[in-house]
Amino acid sequence: MSMVARKIQEQHQSQVQTTKRIKRMRSSVTLGEKLIMSIVAITVFVILSVIVHNFATLYSVNKEVQQLETVIAQQQEVNDGLHLQVLELSEPDRILSIAKELGMVLDDNKVKVVQN
Repeated sequence: MSMVARKIQEQHQSQVQTTKRIKRMRSSVTLGEKLIMSIVAITVFVILSVIVHNFATLYSVNKEVQQLETVIAQQQEVNDGLHLQVLELSEPDRILSIAKELGMVLDDNKVKVVQN
């Protein structure tokens, strides 16, 4: 071969070799790393969702407890008032006066005293 033909052939081979050397740039994050990051993100989201749900549940239960405490306090006031009425209505003098109004007579011989 002549020199010119050999140079043309070498140029052609060098051009082919340079085009073969062009590589596709890969991303810096591999598929496995993407999968791991996705799993971590989903796990964090689920954990945060559970935490928020627990706080919401605690808030509603706390509100319900406060309402019940208010109802208990009101009922305690009513009970105290009724207890005072029972004490007033169970006085012996009052019972005797009502008995006399109804025509009952006190017979001391038939009265038995019971100790509490």
